[in-house]
Amino acid sequence: MKQRGFTLLEVMVALGILAFVVLATHQILDSTTKAKEASDEKIAELNGLQTTFRLMDQDFSQMTKREVRNQSGDIQESYILAGRYTLDSQYDGIGFVRDGWVNPINLLPRSELQAVGYRVIDDKLERVYRVYVDQLDNTEPRSQVILSDIEDLKFEFLDDKNEWQEQWEIKALPKAVAVTIQQIDQEPLKRVFLVPGNGKVTVSTAPANNGGSGAGNRTSNQGQRGNG
Repeated sequence: MKQRGFTLLEVMVALGILAFVVLATHQILDSTTKAKEASDEKIAELNGLQTTFRLMDQDFSQMTKREVRNQSGDIQESYILAGRYTLDSQYDGIGFVRDGWVNPINLLPRSELQAVGYRVIDDKLERVYRVYVDQLDNTEPRSQVILSDIEDLKFEFLDDKNEWQEQWEIKALPKAVAVTIQQIDQEPLKRVFLVPGNGKVTVSTAPANNGGSGAGNRTSNQGQRGNG
């Protein structure tokens, strides 16, 4: 029996079908790879935001009334240092002291207080902190990049009248801090964190007996001057 081979047309049709299958497979693989890369990028972005807001929640919820001395030994007028370009930030920056920095049985040569802050440097959101609260040692703060591609950073403060203020210059802790973060080509995200404060300046009043004692001293002094 005489065998018949493939014609040139049949070979060309087979090659065409093969090329079509290979091209379709390559497109499917390319689409799958791009989808996975986009998914991984989005997951990394969400993880970064979750880490950022978790750190902020831990810091703001443990904010404390601690006066801080600068390199000259002067005490700052507020418990919170905040505003545009604070801490050399591109946008808003904030600095304060928090409690609860774990130091088991005081093994480390530091207290449980920590001076922390947030700022944007080179479009990167940084959490900065100092080992010692006061700045008398003249050392640069340590920094940790927690988010990238930042287009704006803004802080607002809730006062005792439940009104939001863009500046906080009184010596008291607000009731809450609102943080707005905007990344490049993204919608701004706003989160509100409760703070252990009431937005009021605490005025210390001297005991009544001290006042009476002081009045008595003044009277005694006047009497001494009169006798003299």
